[in-house]
Amino acid sequence: MLAYMDTNTFLMLLLIVGVAGFFGGLAMDGVLEEDGFGVIGNMLILIAGAVIGIQFGGAIRLPFESTIADAVRAISGAFICLTLLALTKNVLRRFGL
Repeated sequence: MLAYMDTNTFLMLLLIVGVAGFFGGLAMDGVLEEDGFGVIGNMLILIAGAVIGIQFGGAIRLPFESTIADAVRAISGAFICLTLLALTKNVLRRFGL
């Protein structure tokens, strides 16, 4: 997907992902409170999870390819990553580690 973009489109996508990640991190900071990682931490986890979701979707070769499918993979990967890390943090905190 990224290989076929020109520079302007790639930079615009990078800007949109950064802003969306910040606002998503801000919202998740309000929702998760103590179990979260702060606004910037949540933002970085969401962006990394989105990249992992897109790469994982490309690696398993799903039968459909479209921009909407890539967006679904990115959003799913982002929130799965944040959920798993927040659950891990919560479990470790409850056991006193």
